[in-house]
Amino acid sequence: MYVCVCNGYRDGEIREVAESGVRCAREAYLTLGNGPCCGTCLPHAQGIVDAVHDDADRPAAENDPAQRPPTLLAAE
Repeated sequence: MYVCVCNGYRDGEIREVAESGVRCAREAYLTLGNGPCCGTCLPHAQGIVDAVHDDADRPAAENDPAQRPPTLLAAE
């Protein structure tokens, strides 16, 4: 999905740059070639970057659904 229409950056490109260690949307844009133009997309782009690092900062068991404890639902 396009995140930045001005530069044509897609969510996968931003995610890939974040996985390389970038933690700021503006830095991600510069790494991809151009800084932000209008800036409307920066909050969404930063959300993608943050999500990559939130996942990377969690222990492996939290990232792997098979390793999570089962969710118990309350009986009605």
